[in-house]
Amino acid sequence: MREIRRLIREFLIWLPGRIGEEIILPRVRHIYDKYIPFLEWRTKKYCANEAKRIQSSITSGTDNFTIVYDSQAIGFSYAPVLNMLGIARYAISQEVFLNFYIVKPEYLHRDQTHDQNEITYFLNEIVDISETLLDSEHSSVRLISPATLTEVVHELGDSSLLFADFTRNRRPFYRDCWNVLNYLMADLPESVQDRILLSSRDFEMRFPTMFDADPYISWHCRYSSNYDFGRQTLPDEFLKCYQYLKTRFENHQIVIISDSVGCEHYASVANDLNIQDLMFSKDYSDDFLGDAALVLNSKFFFSFRGGGMGQIAELSRISYECLGAVMNDNFWDRKRFSSWQGDSQIYIVLEKNQFVDDRSLDVELIGSGQTESR
Repeated sequence: MREIRRLIREFLIWLPGRIGEEIILPRVRHIYDKYIPFLEWRTKKYCANEAKRIQSSITSGTDNFTIVYDSQAIGFSYAPVLNMLGIARYAISQEVFLNFYIVKPEYLHRDQTHDQNEITYFLNEIVDISETLLDSEHSSVRLISPATLTEVVHELGDSSLLFADFTRNRRPFYRDCWNVLNYLMADLPESVQDRILLSSRDFEMRFPTMFDADPYISWHCRYSSNYDFGRQTLPDEFLKCYQYLKTRFENHQIVIISDSVGCEHYASVANDLNIQDLMFSKDYSDDFLGDAALVLNSKFFFSFRGGGMGQIAELSRISYECLGAVMNDNFWDRKRFSSWQGDSQIYIVLEKNQFVDDRSLDVELIGSGQTESR
């Protein structure tokens, strides 16, 4: 099946005028995902096979493994990077040297949601995050051009390259990384899992020095002024989330985790709602790593339709309650989002924001502790 899909894709890309790649191929993918049965089963099987391939490669004596974050194929989002870094940390835990390449885009995405300055900042930040989370003695992090990528993958065998076929053809595979990591982690002793999962120790050098609240909980609120509006927290939702957290953690300070624009926006929302006792991460932290340090040093993490910061909590042992849609990620079993999920970690599935008719039903699930989709 994979070989047939590959041949169809190559034929469509070969068609003149980019009509195959830009018009026909997306429609074929939509039909494949929507109408070919057993999509979740097929996804799990494929990811399980990729995990077995990685394990087999390591067992057979591979001493170098390579993971490529191709911004042209994947875009500019934190969650895919963090899932890839989870797999990278797994490889390092198995005493394999890890090469992590971050590929610059050849051109701006056609949706024009990011300008060149934003892209440059994001890629440099990804380098910083990767160098922070990977053991420098057992890894190498490099920002490379597409031309260099071609040279790199030409020299590598499939057994030492994550999603080799996809990487060589510059096709996105980030949607499957969470599922692959789930399989890699499943049979590991807890002590080895702990070396792979994120903890406050990974971020101790990035913890904001001026921050002094104790105890506190972290609440991630995503905000964007130009795309994916459905994942913002609306004022009525913000109020209900605040009331829930304030009641449950009455002796804790609440810290909003967001970027500069998000902190400014939600500070305004809080002021309009006459909420005066919140703290905001950007009053103390300058970047994503500083925010992540605040999250993993908090007593509890909460998000409602949040973004990539939720991945920090989900890749850790911290207690959390996350409410959000599940895209291509699969639950490990009926109750757990991850194979390492603990009793104090709750993931509540919401409908994808573009399909929601009444978001008030989502708010009612806060604190329910259920992981089944409604």
